[in-house]
Amino acid sequence: MKILVFNKWQIILSAVVLFLMLALVFQPDIYMESCLRGLLIWGSSVLPALFPFFFFSSILIKLHTLDILGEKLSKFMQKVFHCPGSSGIIYLLSIISGYPVGAKLASEMYASGALTRNQVVRVNAFASTSGPLFIIGSVGVGMFVNHTAGIIMLISHLLGALCNGLLYRNYHYKEETVLPPPKPKVSTQDILSNTMYDSIVSILIVGGYIVIFNILIDVLFNLNILTSVGSIFSSILSLVGLPESLGTGLASGILEVTRGCLDLSQSSASLKLITVLGCMLISWGGISIHLQALTFLSKCKISAGFYFLQKFTQSLISGLICLILVSFIPF
Repeated sequence: MKILVFNKWQIILSAVVLFLMLALVFQPDIYMESCLRGLLIWGSSVLPALFPFFFFSSILIKLHTLDILGEKLSKFMQKVFHCPGSSGIIYLLSIISGYPVGAKLASEMYASGALTRNQVVRVNAFASTSGPLFIIGSVGVGMFVNHTAGIIMLISHLLGALCNGLLYRNYHYKEETVLPPPKPKVSTQDILSNTMYDSIVSILIVGGYIVIFNILIDVLFNLNILTSVGSIFSSILSLVGLPESLGTGLASGILEVTRGCLDLSQSSASLKLITVLGCMLISWGGISIHLQALTFLSKCKISAGFYFLQKFTQSLISGLICLILVSFIPF
């Protein structure tokens, strides 16, 4: 008889999942509403914004069109970031469409042989960004009710990503992953059908994480777990003279960036302070987005711990740039 042996992380994760399932069983009406709210966010905002980029960018990769465009950026990207020119295209598409397009394109270029594993790691350092529609429109104008704050966050976020790329430009694994063998040529019809299938699966993955984390945050709030974490943040903030009301926003923002920015906007802190913290949360991205990105990057065998480190340093750098800008720009 085979005896199953679980490591500590399997035990912890199993306990957390069972705990969440029990919460759903005892209050199904509340969490059904959470699920529907997550689906509404996905269907009304994320699906129309991301799906076209998933589809058309994947076609360009399969047709090697981005390789041709990347040749124009090759010298610059190689010299500055130690990456091929196609990585510049990934950065541009990432800042246009937002999370998690950068990770998806990097993984697809790795699968096509256009990027090595080391290059994917370097690309992820600067091509993991949010988009202007979310930063300026949703957060700046919609939540902080200030267009200038949105522009400052966007500039800081994008500059922070580039500086983060410089920080990791020389990083490499001990062993380079061998490039996958080139795939046989396929017809245009096959490219379209395969791309459509992959794009649908990808957008469903994103939607699944949005729904699950929408439920998770409500569970944690209803059980006062996230509130307690927010209280810990509030206590730390009070020690350095910052408003305690920021604690909830930081706690929820670590999990999901939209919820975190919304909570920051409802705090008693000054506009400049929440602009800096909002920029840091956006550059961090939230665990929900991290899991989306890591799902796409799984084929590249990227360390989850190192990915989190890259996003953490990006958040700190972007926050520092934003702090400098809000100190000199009146708004």
